[in-house]
Amino acid sequence: MFDDKHMFELVRQGDKDAFDRLFRRWYPVLVAYACRFVPREDAENVVQDVMFTLWKRAAATSISSGLSSYLHAAVRNSCLNLLARNRHLDRYNSAVRMSVMEASDSLEYAGARELSALLGKALAGLSEEQRRTFEKNRFQGKKYTEIAAEEGVSVKTVEYRISSALRELRLALAEWL
Repeated sequence: MFDDKHMFELVRQGDKDAFDRLFRRWYPVLVAYACRFVPREDAENVVQDVMFTLWKRAAATSISSGLSSYLHAAVRNSCLNLLARNRHLDRYNSAVRMSVMEASDSLEYAGARELSALLGKALAGLSEEQRRTFEKNRFQGKKYTEIAAEEGVSVKTVEYRISSALRELRLALAEWL
């Protein structure tokens, strides 16, 4: 069994088997360490990135304090960078979300008032039977059978009234739909 220093020297020379052995040895240890900072999925990604960077830059990397210290420091720093990026993204997303909500609230309020007025006007344009049947179904949540029993009509009549009411409302509210 070779020690880490010797294995890393082989990695620096491009030995893939040596890198594979180092990876298999250090991966579970480093993932467990990274889990102290970030969730497991992120920890696995961080360790894979650190190990990939080690392989890619092995020839230019000088490790004086030992491979264990180097890898632990690299994983810790990568985790801290990830946490900082996530905090920055969270702040950015919150700021964007707030500005969009503020802008849309005023537009939505004005739009909702206009739509409500149009809906009221469109409902007033329906026949009394259509409007009453539609409101019982859509606003009071009653089922077709309940409405039919209350109105003293067949379920098919309720279906017809609601479908014709919807057709007329679609026409009246076409610019909003």
